[in-house]
Amino acid sequence: MSLQSLTDQELLDLLHHQDHEQAFRELYERYWYKMYITAYRKLRRREVAEELAQELFMMLWQKRATIRGNNLPAFLGISLRNLMIDYIRKNIREEHYLTQLRLFFPEEVFATTEAVQHNELSEAIQKALGQLPEKTREIFILNRFEHLTIKEIAERLNLSDKTIEYHLSRSTSFLRQNLRDFVTSLVLFYLS
Repeated sequence: MSLQSLTDQELLDLLHHQDHEQAFRELYERYWYKMYITAYRKLRRREVAEELAQELFMMLWQKRATIRGNNLPAFLGISLRNLMIDYIRKNIREEHYLTQLRLFFPEEVFATTEAVQHNELSEAIQKALGQLPEKTREIFILNRFEHLTIKEIAERLNLSDKTIEYHLSRSTSFLRQNLRDFVTSLVLFYLS
């Protein structure tokens, strides 16, 4: 039996009762790009749209035992909308804090602090990249540092576009998780 012929509900049942990874992969293949496009149209930032679509599917996997209902596209759409709202709220808050901090501190403090933080951030990114699997790290570097498109990377590495998207989503999510503490400490530094 091919998983492609199953309905969303049948795939969700496999996920719910058997933690069926192939069923999850099939749902990912069906809906990741649609969710990415939806986020991109609203936010106009490719990296953010990728991260939110990846976070959405991580949430689907984590909540697989409790998800009920028979309208997966509606569930994904509402969940994605909530993730986008959270992202927008967080960004508005961060921009407001930085604006207020710039009013409080002289510009020289920011120039020196930003130079030090840039070096620290670069080190933190390199350390986090070192923890990624080799193929995921390679794909991330080709995309983010060498600015190759998904299609160009797929052709260079002889992989499918979906595989490249998967690795990029995985690396972005991993880096966001691992650099969260670093960003938090920067905000606390400015507020102290």
